[in-house]
Amino acid sequence: MITNNKITLFKRIFVYFCNNKSTPKSMKKYLFILVLALISFRSFSQDIRFTVFVDPKLAWMKSDLNSVESDGSKLGVNIGLNVDKFFAKNYAIMTGVSIDNTGGNLKFDNAKIIKTGSGDEELLAGSSINYKLQYINIPLGLKFKTNEIGYWTFYTHLGLNGGINIKAVGEVDDLELENENISKSIRTFDLGYFIGAGAEYSIGGNAAVVLGLTYTNGFVDITDDSDGVSKVTLSNLAIRIGILF
Repeated sequence: MITNNKITLFKRIFVYFCNNKSTPKSMKKYLFILVLALISFRSFSQDIRFTVFVDPKLAWMKSDLNSVESDGSKLGVNIGLNVDKFFAKNYAIMTGVSIDNTGGNLKFDNAKIIKTGSGDEELLAGSSINYKLQYINIPLGLKFKTNEIGYWTFYTHLGLNGGINIKAVGEVDDLELENENISKSIRTFDLGYFIGAGAEYSIGGNAAVVLGLTYTNGFVDITDDSDGVSKVTLSNLAIRIGILF
């Protein structure tokens, strides 16, 4: 951590070298940039909190076509790091990064073509696809906290969640497809909104155990199928388990 004493020491060193005529101008410029960066970093990091989390979740996929129906939910897990930058005592801008293992099941009443790594496969009417998807998630939102009540602090958060697909495999029992690469059938980007609430239990110092519940609803089509008429969204309900520090 960069403290006030360290910043003052850097300032004194900078002033010394600037007053020393033997110091090259280029070195003075770099020293000035260094001191400015250190002061800016200290100012930015003063009100930052980090949360390392593991979120068990229940995910599902939904289509806007009556002939394509959700065929059950899927257990998944989202693991990552959240960053809260407080701009007031109880209000923060939140972001972070995580690896999200998610997916769902869809049943197709009509015959369908699915793109796989080994070529196009035709699904029979009534077939169900088990989607196993993995995303890099980057949320951006707002977090609101109460004042500490005993050892407890309560919060709510909401915002947008962007996802970049990094893996997509599927299983179809009728075709005996197992963990088949279906990346060509899944769009690269996903976007949705999230809203949730929870509590932080202080365990000493700045550290706290975090427990919460977050609902995420996708609103863009995650599939890249050739029919071009269906829209499939991805949603989930997650339990937040983390350590705040």
